[in-house]
Formats: sequence, structure tokens, C-alpha cells
Amino acid sequence: MKHLKTCIAVSLDGFIARKDNDLDWMPENVKKEISAAYEQPGIFLAGVNTYNMIFKRWGGWPYKSKKTFVVANTPINTIQEEYLSFITDNPFDVIQGLKKETESDLVVIGGGKLITSLINTELLDELTIYTIPIMLGEGVSFIGKTIGSTWETVDSAMVDGAIRTSYQFADVAC
Repeated sequence: MKHLKTCIAVSLDGFIARKDNDLDWMPENVKKEISAAYEQPGIFLAGVNTYNMIFKRWGGWPYKSKKTFVVANTPINTIQEEYLSFITDNPFDVIQGLKKETESDLVVIGGGKLITSLINTELLDELTIYTIPIMLGEGVSFIGKTIGSTWETVDSAMVDGAIRTSYQFADVAC
């Protein structure tokens, strides 16, 4: 079974973006490392809010060479593309199936709500957090309420003033 991973930058006060979704507070080397992590997998998973924000901000989906699954509560009125699928029914069953059936790891692109749901359903296997030494004061929250879970630290390093820490799900509830 392949792993479901995510890689995300978080401010000291727990935000992943400013209120307007701007990421101007992230150091350039952190942006480069996260971009490099997005080059590795063949499959992406995104929440609908993250997908819409990226689509609007960049004038389209920049990862057309990768198969992308977007988790949404309701069907999205958009042109279906070969690289893009929307998951609206039983998303966590679909994601579990993807983990079993695919030949490459899956990577979650942004989205605190989706990451929280993946943690709560024990589907997220690896979590890399770049802790940026800045207080944004307000913005898009990293994660919401979780059911509690145990994670093992597998790597930690300094990157451009930030701390990168990678965790692996320990498969044991708190």
C-alpha cells in the first residue's frame, strides 16, 4: 500500500496562509522545497477550497502532468479534464482505494480541512511541517479538531530560518 503524504508551511500561530490566501510570508527556500516535494508523486489530492484558490490565483491548474483528485461536498460545475477527477461520494473510501491501487505515493496539496479529515480517518501516513518564525495574527488555520493520534518524528532540519519536521503516523491513538 502506498503512502499518503503532505508537506505544508505553518506560521508560529498556526496559519497556513493569510486571510487572502497569500503566501508571501514563506521563505523562498521553503517554497522551493515544497515545490520539489510536489514533483515526486504521480497523484495529488486537494480539497476544493485549495483547488479553487490555486486555479483562480494561477489562472488554471499548474499540475496538469499529474493526476489530481479534488475532494468536494457537492459536484463541481467545471470541464472535466483527463488529469482531474472530483470525489464527491464516499471520499475516504475512494482515498483508501487509491492508496491500495496506485503505484506511487499520493500527496495532499494544502488544505487544513482536508488534512484534518485525513488525520481523523487515519488515512494520512506522513506529515512534513515547515514551522516559519512569524506570527500572522489571522489567516487560514492549519488543522481543526482532531480525534488525537500519535506521530513519530522521522526527520528534522533547519531550512532558511524555518524548522522542517517530518512525522510518520504511529498507528496508535492517544
